[in-house]
Amino acid sequence: MRIKLQEYGEPVVERAERIDLRALAEANKRWRATLGLSADPIRVEDIGNGLCKLRAEAVTGVVRIGNIDIEIAPKFLSAVDDSWQAVLWRILTIVEGGLVDDRLTSANHSASLPIPDLLAEVFLASYAKGASRGLPRGYFAKQRAGNTLRGKLDTARLGEWFARPWILPYISDTLTDDTALARLLRWSADCLAATVQAPGRARALREIAGGLAHIGKLPPQLLEAQKILLGLQHKGLEAARMVGLLLLEGAGIHHGFGEHTLSGFLWNSDTIYENYVYWLCQRAASSRGKRVNKNEIKFGLVIRGKGSKLKTTPDVVFHNADGIPVAITDAKYKNLGSRPKAPDTYQVLTAGHVLGCTRVSLTYPVSKDREPTVWLVRSALGGRDIELTVLPINLMGLTLPKGQEALINTIGDWLDGKPLTID
Repeated sequence: MRIKLQEYGEPVVERAERIDLRALAEANKRWRATLGLSADPIRVEDIGNGLCKLRAEAVTGVVRIGNIDIEIAPKFLSAVDDSWQAVLWRILTIVEGGLVDDRLTSANHSASLPIPDLLAEVFLASYAKGASRGLPRGYFAKQRAGNTLRGKLDTARLGEWFARPWILPYISDTLTDDTALARLLRWSADCLAATVQAPGRARALREIAGGLAHIGKLPPQLLEAQKILLGLQHKGLEAARMVGLLLLEGAGIHHGFGEHTLSGFLWNSDTIYENYVYWLCQRAASSRGKRVNKNEIKFGLVIRGKGSKLKTTPDVVFHNADGIPVAITDAKYKNLGSRPKAPDTYQVLTAGHVLGCTRVSLTYPVSKDREPTVWLVRSALGGRDIELTVLPINLMGLTLPKGQEALINTIGDWLDGKPLTID
């Protein structure tokens, strides 16, 4: 059974007896702690007559509860269009630092697949290509002791040496198949095999996990996995490595201990959107000889009483070749109405005033094309006027061959625009 939810969308009504509510409560507890959420990601409301409402908030991904998949589309993508899974894949690979070449994946041919099956397709194709010559091996340091020094003397165990001077404590390097990459791939295959819908994919993934049975079951830490580098002969594994990183990033639950068996992966939608907008701004700025950063700005002098400087942190500040701030944008993960919320405009206008930027914008996610709206904000204090633009970013455009280029150009066109004047 597959339940489709739209993040912050209308609740879905289901019969309570079809869902293991105790397992769902356990999942909510784990995801809430893992992602640092202020509330349960999947809200459950008992409405009587054996029915309950399900609603997703602040997350995207999939959770399997027993034989039920709860699939959550982010609010910045249209759940009506099944291609949203492939779009989310492309965005995730970028914000996680991958930007996998489409030629290494089959995501562009699998637009209608559920998220786990889509990732499994990518993983299987990459593994088949990159592991044809075997997986890369590596060395690890191991503490040993003996009558002959077969490595580097272990100075941390000199006490043992003084107690038994005929036994030398040393550290030696051992060549092994049990590398961070191998552990990541085995764990990913296990994780996906427990979550995909297609029996054929699950069987292929279990075969990969079985072939790596001599490798440790536990995956590497996320920071360790992010440092994995592939040689030229194993570049085909890049997409599989990226899938593994995505699963690690969203792995709050996988075969959870206790009474219930849980699996799945969720990501924080707000973070995904903000990071992707930052990447788009980087590309737009780079193509125009500019650069971007995100730093805390301190301003205001305390002239009376106790206190410290005021602070604001715009999501993106554009600088020209001389390092001078020229424009600012804030990524707003909110629904766009006829005008932005007052606190959002205050924040970006303040940053523009403090940094001396006359061009500021608020970037909103939409699932249909929409024209930007521009306001000219007059200064009644004799200062320069500020041009405030609301930039709607249609991320569903990533389904098109040049969709990503179009999004970059949307930001670039705003960056290039001349200030408006009113007679």
